[in-house]
Amino acid sequence: MTNFIYVIVASIAAGILSLSVAVLLVQKTSWSQYLIKFGTPFAAGVLLIASFRDLIPHGIEEKGPIVLNATLVAILIFFLIEKGFKNFHHHHEEDLKSKRNSSQGWLFLVGDLFHNVVDGIALGSAFLINPGTGLIATIAIIAHDIPLELGEFGLQLKSGFTKRQVIVRNLITSSTMIIGAIFAFQLGSVIDLPLGYIYGAIGGFFIYIALSDIVPTIHTSEKTRYGLQTGFLLIGLIFGTFVSSFAHQYIDVGHSGHTYEEDEHDTHKNDHDDYGEDEKHSEHKD
Repeated sequence: MTNFIYVIVASIAAGILSLSVAVLLVQKTSWSQYLIKFGTPFAAGVLLIASFRDLIPHGIEEKGPIVLNATLVAILIFFLIEKGFKNFHHHHEEDLKSKRNSSQGWLFLVGDLFHNVVDGIALGSAFLINPGTGLIATIAIIAHDIPLELGEFGLQLKSGFTKRQVIVRNLITSSTMIIGAIFAFQLGSVIDLPLGYIYGAIGGFFIYIALSDIVPTIHTSEKTRYGLQTGFLLIGLIFGTFVSSFAHQYIDVGHSGHTYEEDEHDTHKNDHDDYGEDEKHSEHKD
């Protein structure tokens, strides 16, 4: 029950904090631009740490190296989904220029809904591992969502929507993160899901977000900003490592259950014992 409360608190905090910062800074253009340019690489660093130090290792611990296939498939799936959204946006670009219409509003809404549901599923699944991994995933999602929300706020305001309309829309989409988190946590608690593959897939989701956000941003930056953005990426990696170490040392109560390596060891041990017993029986007969 304690972990379930953590899931609810974390998902609410992630949604409210991201939305609050976006509301406060959206009108302050210079601050918003700096946060988007330097907050994005920082978030990418945290996401990479969450993926490579926690989610994927726990997936391998559960199911073995085959989990990496789920990571690869997840990266491919999210690439295709994002490509589909971009193609849809480009196809309707002329219509969107001529009218402020519900087409663009629904495009933003559907994209946000999907993104927040996936964030929620990632959050709920992370807490299935342990509270420490849940904390790391929460920080990674918040770090990524703040600059993302700022960028989307600006685009929607430029499209002609009022600030109130944008806030209401984003409140609706943020609530889906809570739904996704509770759904994933409850489902994983009552059904024997292949959690190892889920952890690997979420790790792939985090890797894709980090690399698809950071690489284009840094490569298109001026030389001075290139150095700063690379620095913030490194800061994100260091910060994520620190939070990961702190969480697992002071928050986790221990990860129960047999690991993949322990199961492999037990299998080999049993085979060896069976072989020894067969040898004894053979000698006894002789």
